Amino acid sequence: MGDRTNFHFRVDENNLLSLYSHWGGYSRKQDLARALNAAMPRIQMGDTPYALRICISQLVGADWTEETGYGLEVNNPMGAEEEHGYLEVDFTRGIVLDDGMEKEFKEFISYYLTPASATATIE
Repeated sequence: MGDRTNFHFRVDENNLLSLYSHWGGYSRKQDLARALNAAMPRIQMGDTPYALRICISQLVGADWTEETGYGLEVNNPMGAEEEHGYLEVDFTRGIVLDDGMEKEFKEFISYYLTPASATATIE
């Protein structure tokens, strides 16, 4: 049993980094909104490597030392098994692909981020 999902991060036209989450499916949109919000200063600077690291760190949280729960893959758009579908963060276009719809980062953050989960102000 699990609550599986994948977060895909497109860093350029040819490269995709995927974070598999065994337990993050139900809250995936709110969790990604929080992660993008935390990375927004680096996104605005065009610093994709740092923005990517911040997003993944926010999503994994304190579970970095655990043997299970999360996995990373490169250039596998199908990702690992999932129950809730995936979200794709496209750093090249500044959008999130959310259930087949494109949302700009700030639009996605504003829609899914609750005030209690905010870590910084959306500018």
